[in-house]
Amino acid sequence: MRNTRCTQHIRCSRCRYKQHDPTASQPGWRAIECGNPCSDCYKALLNVSPTGDMQSRVTWRGCPLGREARM
Repeated sequence: MRNTRCTQHIRCSRCRYKQHDPTASQPGWRAIECGNPCSDCYKALLNVSPTGDMQSRVTWRGCPLGREARM
């Protein structure tokens, strides 16, 4: 089995650092942000498109500092 951690990013949707942001959330939409202080994505809303559209799921591709969430 090949170790993909060295060659690919962990998608934000599977990263253990994603977290709910209650201050940015609105009724009917739950904001999800990056909680990794070492990442360039820190505090970025991960379920907002580049044009600012609120999305129902995390769509960002990830960063090299992501860690897979524990199941």
